[in-house]
Amino acid sequence: MANDPIADIELTGGSGDISYMSDDKEKYDLLLQRIEFSPWATEVENDTLALVGVKYGGFYQVDYVQDGYSLALQLDYGDSEGGLEVTFMSREKKAGVSFYFESFSAFRVLDEHGLLDLWNASANSPRPAQTTFKVKGHRWQDESELSWVMSDCEYSYMVATGWDCLEVVADCEPRVKLLPAIVIEASSN
Repeated sequence: MANDPIADIELTGGSGDISYMSDDKEKYDLLLQRIEFSPWATEVENDTLALVGVKYGGFYQVDYVQDGYSLALQLDYGDSEGGLEVTFMSREKKAGVSFYFESFSAFRVLDEHGLLDLWNASANSPRPAQTTFKVKGHRWQDESELSWVMSDCEYSYMVATGWDCLEVVADCEPRVKLLPAIVIEASSN
């Protein structure tokens, strides 16, 4: 966002001057105060999930008009409809869970370490659920503002796990479906 003093935050480096570090802490605290959470009720909103797969339909053909040719791939994504499908395992349900976004403008999968701003913000203003929730006002929204504008979205959808997390900018909720899983009991040898 233009002319945003929080966008200038530098959390590393510095002169070692106490006032410099104090200014950074104050700016960071302001950044955390801007982050807002909103409920996104799902069957797995408080389950312990593990990411197991991402399918993105993407483009099967790219036209290079200036060069006078196109490149096409025959991709087999099974029954994928061309959207974004992300699959997790639910420890509590002993099942898979699929989130299918038919339409979206951006997504990212990153480890939970890359989301420290969200975890720190939730210490002051708790998330409505452990695993599935919506969020706005964070740095990715500032960095990729056009993704939110294009989708006419205020919040992004978040699936948080203890390791790999999913964030999607979409104008409508995904389809969420439980999938049967094979439970393999540990042997007692």
